Amino acid sequence: MVEAPEITLEKLCAFSDKTSTMITVDAPLYGSVIVLNGRILDKGSAVEPDKIGHTNGFPPPEQIVADAARFWILLSNGIRECKSRQEMASLLREG
Repeated sequence: MVEAPEITLEKLCAFSDKTSTMITVDAPLYGSVIVLNGRILDKGSAVEPDKIGHTNGFPPPEQIVADAARFWILLSNGIRECKSRQEMASLLREG
């Protein structure tokens, strides 16, 4: 079995803050999280923020990051580039 690289919400926020990059974390079974300039953006869901992570169907952002399969990076030229979990872990190590 291949071990998944450790990617945490804190590491993504630090990378986003340092590089001024928007990252969309996509976990197909759980949802997505958007990070920009080191902060988690509110997606404007109809669910009250205090219920996220405490209600069935709305896992906390940390869970989404832990299970994410794809990471979308918004490049400075406006193009979004998809990174695998391995590629994102490599970017976090470099940055």
